[in-house]
Amino acid sequence: MMDLLTLAVGVQAVAATPLAAPEFDPRLSLSPLVQAVDPAVVTIEVESRVEIPPHMLPFLHEFGFPDGGDLPMQEGVGSGFVISDDGLLLTNYHVVNGAEGIHVVFTDGQKADAEVVGGDPDIDVALLRLEGTGPWSYVTLGDSESLEVGDWVVAMGNGLGFGTTATLGIVSGKGRVLGHSVLGRENFIQTDAAINQGNSGGPLFDLDGKVVGISTAIIQGANTVGFAIPSNLVASVLDDLQNTGRVARGYLGVSPQELDDEVRAALGIAASVEGVLVADVTAGTPAAKAGMADEDVILSVDGEEIEDPGDLVDTVSRRHPGQKVDVRIWRDGKEKSLTIVLGERPTPVQSQPVRLEPGTDGVTSNVGFTLVPLSPAVAVEAHVDHGVLVQSVKRGTPAEGRLAPGDVILEVNRHAVESPAQVTALLEKSRPGTATLLVARGELRQFVALPLD
Repeated sequence: MMDLLTLAVGVQAVAATPLAAPEFDPRLSLSPLVQAVDPAVVTIEVESRVEIPPHMLPFLHEFGFPDGGDLPMQEGVGSGFVISDDGLLLTNYHVVNGAEGIHVVFTDGQKADAEVVGGDPDIDVALLRLEGTGPWSYVTLGDSESLEVGDWVVAMGNGLGFGTTATLGIVSGKGRVLGHSVLGRENFIQTDAAINQGNSGGPLFDLDGKVVGISTAIIQGANTVGFAIPSNLVASVLDDLQNTGRVARGYLGVSPQELDDEVRAALGIAASVEGVLVADVTAGTPAAKAGMADEDVILSVDGEEIEDPGDLVDTVSRRHPGQKVDVRIWRDGKEKSLTIVLGERPTPVQSQPVRLEPGTDGVTSNVGFTLVPLSPAVAVEAHVDHGVLVQSVKRGTPAEGRLAPGDVILEVNRHAVESPAQVTALLEKSRPGTATLLVARGELRQFVALPLD
C-alpha cells in the first residue's frame, strides 16, 4: 500500500504515479488546488432495499408485493475520494451500509462500479475498490494532527446533489466528541466550511492538497457547523480494512472509573496517585488472566500516562488483539507492572434500564434509598449473579446523585451482598463515616462513596 502520509495528488487519469499540486497564491484563488484534486473526488450512488416494517406487509400483499422483494430499490447519494492508483476509495460507512449496488461518478462524467472492501461503523469509514482498469487519479492522506484551529481547509463533495462542489472554511475546533462507541478521546475536526447533505464521505483538504479529514456529520439547524473524521484516525485502520474487512481493537476487560476525591478518600488512595480506578475486572479477560484486580489504579499503558477512563479506552483501542502491553498499576501503596496480552474488543452491548418489578415491598435504608431483593429475571437483565436492587432514591438525602433506581448494589465495604438486610446492616456499621459501594449500572461497574454522617 502507498505511503498514506506523503503528499500525492493525481491530475491525469493515465498517470501511474501521483503529481504534486502546483504552487499557487491562496490570496488570489484556490482554483489551482481544486482543479488538481478534482479528478480524485467522486459522487457515490447507492442502491439498497427498502426496509419494510412488519406491520406494513399485509398492505403490500394486497397490492401484489407478497414479500416486498419486488419493490423498487431506494437510492442514496454520498461522496468519496480515490486514495490509490489501483482504485481504493474512501467514504463514510453510513453511505454504503446495506448497499446492493454502488456506482461511482467522476467529475468528468466517467463512471465505474465499486465493491466494499471493508468498513468500520465505529468511526464511520468504509474502504471500497473501483471495478475496471486503472490507473486512477488519486489523493493521499495528510497529517491531521498538525492542523491548528484557524487553518484554512477546503471541503469537496456532492453537496445537495448538485455535483462536486468546493467550499472554503477554517478549522473551527479539534477534539470534538461525536459519541462513537469505542473511542475515548475523540479528535473529530470541526469546520465552518459548508458541509451539506450529500457531502458525507467527501474529503477535507488542507491548502497543500492533502486530505486531512473525511466529512461525516453536520448539526441540523446550525450555521456552518460540520465535522470531519481526522485523517490520522482513518490511516490507523486502513490496513485492517484492506486485509480483513473490519477493525479489530485491543481489549483489557475492566470497568474503568474516574478517580474523584470522594472515592479516593473512601478507598484510601493517596492524593499523589494519578490514574484510572479499576471498578471491576471481568472474569476470563486479558486483565483477569494477568492478575489485575478491583481497586487497582491504572497509571500508564506502555509508558503512556492514563488520565481518565476515556484515555484508557483510546490508548488500548489503538492497539491490536494479541499485542503485549506493559501496564503500570498502583496497588496497596506501591507501583506494580503487569504484562497483558490484549484480547479483541467485543461488540458493544446496548444497555437497557433494569426493569423495576411493580408491587414489590422494599426495605428503606436510613440514608435515603429503598432496596428490594434481586429476582432471577432482573439478575439476567443486569448481567449479575448476585446483588440488591435499588428501587427508589429519596431527594435531599446522601444517596441522591450517587445512586439511581435500577442500580444493583454488589458490595458494601468489599462485602458481597445478597439481601436488603445485609446492605442496611453493613451501612449501619460504617456510621459515622463513608461506605464504599460497588454498583452495577447497565454494563458498567463503579465504586460509589456514600457519606453516612
